[in-house]
Amino acid sequence: MSSPCVVEVRGEKLHLLPEKAIFWPANKALILSDLHLAKAGHFRKHGIPIPRTIHRHDLDRLGVVIKRTSARKIYFLGDLFHSDRNNEWDDFRQFLQIFSGHHFYLIKGNHDFLEDDHYQHSNLQVSSMLEVGPFLFTHQSEESEFFNISGHIHPSVRLRGMAKQGVRLPCYYFTDSSAFLPAFGNFTGSHPIKVSGNSSVFAVVENQVLPIG
Repeated sequence: MSSPCVVEVRGEKLHLLPEKAIFWPANKALILSDLHLAKAGHFRKHGIPIPRTIHRHDLDRLGVVIKRTSARKIYFLGDLFHSDRNNEWDDFRQFLQIFSGHHFYLIKGNHDFLEDDHYQHSNLQVSSMLEVGPFLFTHQSEESEFFNISGHIHPSVRLRGMAKQGVRLPCYYFTDSSAFLPAFGNFTGSHPIKVSGNSSVFAVVENQVLPIG
């Protein structure tokens, strides 16, 4: 695995990981968004045969990142779960039990509409937004005196080659006051962003994160 791309925000170093999550070493925290667990189950319910293993692979990948970084706190910035309860929720509860010594936080997103008792029977701490150090964690972008880190839009950037061929890549998108995370879940779409003059874009290219000029 290549070295992470490191950015400094308000005196804190953030590691942008190719797995599409941020590691905050000073707080031993992993920050990610938009897993959309159970989206495959939602499709299966409507007759489209999407395999359950898609989300198991996402959880396996998350487990690897937690172990590699030695993160103790995991912040999900919304859209953890895509729809009503199904088998993927049971997979997630088993995942939480494996990492029972860790602290998991969910900032609820527009797809997180499971009934509260589902969350209460897990070790998830749930809120609508969360202030941690110089950061405000939300699902959708919010104006704040804190530096806002959010998800929701699944940002991507399109790169073009000499022969006019192009490729769309998930990316981290930073402005002076906020950052947008790429979707951690692999069974998600992406939204091309319009890059402004005061922003920075970091594309996820295979096993590395590269700044895009």
